Amino acid sequence: MWLCLLAVSPIFGQQRTADFALVGPVENVQSVTIALNVGKTAASGFLDSQNFDSIYWQFDRQRNLIVQENFLDYRGKLGIFDRTIYQINPQNQLEKSETTLIQNDEEPRKIAQRKTYYYLGNRLIRMDEFNAGRNADQYWVTNSVYDAKGLKKKVFWMEDEIFSYTDFTLDHFQHPWQELTYANNEQLTHQKVYENNRLGLPLRIRYGHPQKMNVEKLSYGTKYLVEKQVYDEAGVLIRTEQYGAQGQIEEIHQLNYNTRQTDVYRFEFQKDAMNNWIFCEISKNGQPRYVIKRKIKYFK
Repeated sequence: MWLCLLAVSPIFGQQRTADFALVGPVENVQSVTIALNVGKTAASGFLDSQNFDSIYWQFDRQRNLIVQENFLDYRGKLGIFDRTIYQINPQNQLEKSETTLIQNDEEPRKIAQRKTYYYLGNRLIRMDEFNAGRNADQYWVTNSVYDAKGLKKKVFWMEDEIFSYTDFTLDHFQHPWQELTYANNEQLTHQKVYENNRLGLPLRIRYGHPQKMNVEKLSYGTKYLVEKQVYDEAGVLIRTEQYGAQGQIEEIHQLNYNTRQTDVYRFEFQKDAMNNWIFCEISKNGQPRYVIKRKIKYFK
């Protein structure tokens, strides 16, 4: 995670190369993860392979993400699991996204999710969402309400009834301060509170059910995030992330609930001439576990 990822707006679903810490005129990225102990593709839980063995990203010349494909291992070979197409309107705004569940063509293809975005000027005011369920489909609508300072409220509808809503408030410097989510019975179900520095960067974030709050503590260098600590609702330190001089992840200390010990993951990168990483070796407790290989194509 790079510092720029902390600033991704909660208003928009639009993603650009900077959100993936990619620099330069990137046209596409193909990333494959190998588990060294078994010698085949796997999801490492980190970086490009949090949930999938391989991913593919395609961008337009305005650096918007326009295609994402996720791959899994199917009987020893990579096969595409799903594909999402992002449509950008002439105002360079995300207008529609559609995810097709493919599953290596072992089952009939189907639309798993569809989102449509509506704007008033540069402000997203509504998002319609369809999700295909195993037993029943779901239809959601999210309405965004603004005041002169910015986003004030998001109201979530399901099947023409209000499901929940979130109130947003800013601090004295007009930076995000608090997000309160209520169920349709007005019961507070989720809270997120930011303690920011004068630049608006969060130093401490508390989030979760009001009676069971997790905590993140963050510290910064001159430009980038240096360290993030995550504490569970009991105040136990469960994860520490450490970053290098350019904001790239170097080490993660993760509490293992099974052994009650802390596992240490280290990340070693190789970069191309554009300063994008194209190879990463991930070790666990001193033993190499995964390698991630990237092929990056640039616009000419």
